[in-house]
Amino acid sequence: MRWESKHVQPEGLDSVERQSKTVYNWRYRYQKPNSTQRTAVSLGNYPEMSIDEAKAEHGRLMALVKGGTDPQIEVLQDKLRQKMLASMVDGFTKKSSVNHVFMEFKKDWELTGGTERALRNYELSYEKYILPHWNGRDMKSISPREWDEFVLSIANIQGKKGAAEAVHKAMRRLFSYAVEKDIVASNPLFGRKAVLPSITSTPDETYLESHEVHKLITELDDQPCEPLLKVLITLMLRVGVRSEEWTRIKLGWINFQKMRIEHPPEAMKNRKKAWTHLPENVITLLIDYIGTLKEKYGEIDKEMFLFHDHDPHTQLERDYFSRKISELQKWLKFTPKVFRKTMSTHLQERGCPSEVLRALRNQTLAKGTGKNYEFGDLFQLKKEWIDRWQLILEEVKQDPEALVGEKESQLSDTLSSKVNDLFG
Repeated sequence: MRWESKHVQPEGLDSVERQSKTVYNWRYRYQKPNSTQRTAVSLGNYPEMSIDEAKAEHGRLMALVKGGTDPQIEVLQDKLRQKMLASMVDGFTKKSSVNHVFMEFKKDWELTGGTERALRNYELSYEKYILPHWNGRDMKSISPREWDEFVLSIANIQGKKGAAEAVHKAMRRLFSYAVEKDIVASNPLFGRKAVLPSITSTPDETYLESHEVHKLITELDDQPCEPLLKVLITLMLRVGVRSEEWTRIKLGWINFQKMRIEHPPEAMKNRKKAWTHLPENVITLLIDYIGTLKEKYGEIDKEMFLFHDHDPHTQLERDYFSRKISELQKWLKFTPKVFRKTMSTHLQERGCPSEVLRALRNQTLAKGTGKNYEFGDLFQLKKEWIDRWQLILEEVKQDPEALVGEKESQLSDTLSSKVNDLFG
């Protein structure tokens, strides 16, 4: 037991008379596991913690030391758990907390005239990034500098620049709502766009050029990665569906006779049905891949996920492929998002209509479905251009320069040879 005044020497616990301003504290002194360093950890104050309670806690911590765990770490984790619990309670009860304000924001969303898709985008950013960190935090106590550090951490430390932009946008909108409801006096993030240039992606990473597409097609089979990843990369290059959408696809969604994936409305961000055309070469690839699944499991059913880890009925995490693809960066730098942009960029060079390009990238159409095109008409146009893309990929497989656009300048072979002589 430690006490504040050194001259106060209690003869026994029962005879201790607590003096004013004197605090008696139970402490456990120990040697850190795998170290010669000695330290101490507080158990609690006397008489709030009795001698029997102190003995019990001492025994628990002593067992941790014997098991190789530092009690200070255990105590810190316990405090963090208590803090998180308090934050969760504040998030639901405190009216100025981030979580409470966001719940009210969702209730009032229809009054803003915003679309369901916009709200869903806010929800995705909120649930994945804002909620875990800011749940019970009072919105009036969040400083602009503190928020900037949080956003830049997502962009630069986690390497998720797009997510950082979306998070920043969502929080600015939430603060504007809090101002409207007189929860905060002003929006601390209003006009603070200085942080955005620091997290904006560079255009150099938007798509693969001709020689890179050639390298991808001809060298993918030789890369040291699992067969599942090779199948996915090939599918994304050829039909452009997002990697996180592939994680949702079940075998029953594939209509082989009509050569397409039929995405149900509940699986799409905009809650509308969608079809993805599957060219014959892609159908062949899928048949071979599903054949390996049948060999592995003995039988297959429509509720199995096309791509999975151990359990075919459990969906992969959304960032599974992003994490796996990062392992191939030493061979060729690309991300799942790059494939859709690669396809649409090169098809644009071949004259593909802008509405079809946006549809191929699964973006909202400024015109198209519901305006200039009916759903089936637009799908037919997408189908035609995806089929044409397969022929283009065969060209670039044979010739690394096949995708060099007509708008780009190309030095003649004669002058190229002279340049090589100069620098060779």
